[in-house]
Amino acid sequence: MRQSTIYNLQSTIYNLQSTIYNLQSTIYNRKWYYAMDLNDDLYRRFRDLLLERAGLHYPERRRSDLAHGLTQAANTCGLENLENLYRGMADGGTIWDMAIIQLTIGETYFFRNGAQFAALRQQIIPDLMERRGPVRSLRLWSAGCATGEEPYSLAMLLADLLPAQPEWQVSILATDINPHFLQRAREALYGNWSFRETPEALRARFFTPEGTRWRLNADLRRQIIFARLNLAEACYPAVTNGTVALDLIVCRNVTIYFDEATTRQVVQRFYAALAPGGWLIVGHAEPHADIYRAFETHNVPGSVLYRKPLNAPAFVTVSPGKPAVALPAPSLPPIQLPAPNLAPRHVPAVVQPTTTQAAPITTQAAPTETNVSRPAARPDLLAPGREAANRGDWRSARASVEAALSVDPLQAAGHYLLGQILEHLGELDAALSAYRRSVYLEPTWVLGSIGMANVWRQTGHLAEARRGLRSALYQLDRMPPDKAIAGTDDTTAAELSAYVRAQLELLNR
Repeated sequence: MRQSTIYNLQSTIYNLQSTIYNLQSTIYNRKWYYAMDLNDDLYRRFRDLLLERAGLHYPERRRSDLAHGLTQAANTCGLENLENLYRGMADGGTIWDMAIIQLTIGETYFFRNGAQFAALRQQIIPDLMERRGPVRSLRLWSAGCATGEEPYSLAMLLADLLPAQPEWQVSILATDINPHFLQRAREALYGNWSFRETPEALRARFFTPEGTRWRLNADLRRQIIFARLNLAEACYPAVTNGTVALDLIVCRNVTIYFDEATTRQVVQRFYAALAPGGWLIVGHAEPHADIYRAFETHNVPGSVLYRKPLNAPAFVTVSPGKPAVALPAPSLPPIQLPAPNLAPRHVPAVVQPTTTQAAPITTQAAPTETNVSRPAARPDLLAPGREAANRGDWRSARASVEAALSVDPLQAAGHYLLGQILEHLGELDAALSAYRRSVYLEPTWVLGSIGMANVWRQTGHLAEARRGLRSALYQLDRMPPDKAIAGTDDTTAAELSAYVRAQLELLNR
């Protein structure tokens, strides 16, 4: 009798646990929320707005999911009905952001999809290291990064594969449309569930425990630039947000929420954003291969990879596609640096170019025949900015250079000059971004590396300052000693190399 009672009690407990589990699952799936009325007219308006502005596709079969997400957004914003929510979303701003937070999915974890990370380790990164070895520079983009596990996994992988000396210049851009996800990604604090496919030794190497969670070490956090970007908008590829000349784009399980027209536009822009030979990794559930027909297809165990052909043009024109009801295109936010120290800072004088013509990215030999008519010389768009800077009129100089870059955004010299001006104005974070863009555009633009090192030194980041100087030194040592350095007043590679070595010695002390 007693055993029967115990058995019945155990059965009751089991049933209660099952009920609690089912309730938790229901809550997790957001089925328990009372959905506000989403009538046919409102459904069509929300569906069209989200598709046009964010690329999010809600066909009829996902109407209930849309209703639940919109109800949560309305409740969070304190709105009584979905009509008011629609008006707020159409106006943009906070209400739009809250809706995006509720409607986007951020399920991810470190080293998700082991087959793709095996391909990165065994094929993609070695290929990039071989081809990018002369400049020792890699540029990666995690598009739709969610809460940051993916770009941080890339950083950990590169820390394993890239040689320590001489150092590589690595830039990892991580973007998402959801501002809440980006904030969590910047914090880099994760629970055990994010490590479900991460070896314990790797977690111990790169993370520090904080209570029941783990925070990524600062040296890896600094390698990632997080920024908000809407893949459905025509704001990329662009120099201003770092989405040009990329070596690798990872965009997994993002376009499955888009319609086919939006997906084709996104993939076309990815193709244009990649450097020749650059790689694209997408999720297993992405659309059919026809959308990726411009790429080379590489089959590897457990995955399919896409690569932009090596002989593809460096710059590809992207068709405008369908018009978008879009918010202003986002750009990379300035990197948040700690307050500078109180030591006096040295800012180099604004250097003069070696010619009166804006420095192009590529050069072409001029014809030697005297009877060949030459095209008119390009106007020097940077001249007014340089003149204002040399007068010390920094604000006018800034306006002039920014205007010049809006006309021709691919000038490494222009972004470097803007960095110098911003440095004089004390806007060190913006100056750092400008210097970085100059090096993105032209990896051999050593003045950009020196400028970054100067900003890092002023803000107390001495290891990064040394890295920037060593990067400049690596490029200078590959040049003929008597080569005049672009952007200087006939300073030779040997002279600038001596200056960089002296700065390194001072930092090492």
